Amino acid sequence: MGVRQGGPRICRIVFHGVGPAGPGWTNFLLVEAARRAGAAVFPPGAGWILPLFFSRLWGKPETVSLFGYSRGGASAVRLARFLAKERIRVALLYLIDPVVIWGGTLSVPSSVERTFCCRQHNGARLWLLPGRLGRGAPCRSGRSPEPVLEDEEALCFPDGRPVYHEDMVRYALQHARLRLDAALALGCFPDATDE
Repeated sequence: MGVRQGGPRICRIVFHGVGPAGPGWTNFLLVEAARRAGAAVFPPGAGWILPLFFSRLWGKPETVSLFGYSRGGASAVRLARFLAKERIRVALLYLIDPVVIWGGTLSVPSSVERTFCCRQHNGARLWLLPGRLGRGAPCRSGRSPEPVLEDEEALCFPDGRPVYHEDMVRYALQHARLRLDAALALGCFPDATDE
């Protein structure tokens, strides 16, 4: 995978969920949307080692936008914590049904300017994701006066079908208040440029 050194100043990084990312899988939808937008895509396990190589891959970008689905959401938050220590601006943290192993919520670093967390709590169809592992975790921000955290809970599609964990990338692309493809293309909230 080639990562542009002298590309745009907004760096977009996407973490897909655990499991296959080939055609027919949920991760495939996210990977394809990210590639169309010119974002770098990683599996969730890369969240542990990516901070070691961050400056070699991207230098010191002005702005970073992070996206994560399922366990990739926890990796995106982990990278946001690293970027806060490096004093690199995280304009947007877009989480799609983030799954945490320990604890009931996902704590977003206070330095993140805006967070959008789209989650469901119907569970998962896949029997390997029982209980809390199949439900998106709510997020909380460490920013005290006014957290810029938008939380959307998806219960069902417009046609009435329930939304499960495996449906969340499709939901984020087609039905979320902040559509995933628009956020990927801009690298920030649509109204962030108006401020």
